[in-house]
Amino acid sequence: MAKFIKTLEAKANQLAAYPHKKQWDDGVPSILRREIALTVEQIQRLRDRHDEQFHRLLRVECYVDTELLQMEQRQPRYAPYHFPEKEKLKQRLFDIEKERRNLSIRLEDKTQSLEERLLSLINKHQQLDI
Repeated sequence: MAKFIKTLEAKANQLAAYPHKKQWDDGVPSILRREIALTVEQIQRLRDRHDEQFHRLLRVECYVDTELLQMEQRQPRYAPYHFPEKEKLKQRLFDIEKERRNLSIRLEDKTQSLEERLLSLINKHQQLDI
């Protein structure tokens, strides 16, 4: 399926790169090309925003992991296994993983709807361009 999506986006980019003079015509193919260009841009912005959020989650996860490792180094060997601070940090790691999964699911849902719209627009453009 990923190969089809790449082909779809390549076709969309080809249509969106239409000369600007003809791109702003009042004709239906021009209107569809503009909508295709907008949808391609929305998909790219969505991916960029997702990458940015994933990077932030990774930074927070690294910070929490570092705190947890430093805490373990300071613990005496005879200390009990469960410290409240340690448990809080572990819970924070689980929360970060949960947020990462939710973020991936939301990205997939939004991307699928935009890709379906893009396919529909390309099909309409192809029907009109014949």
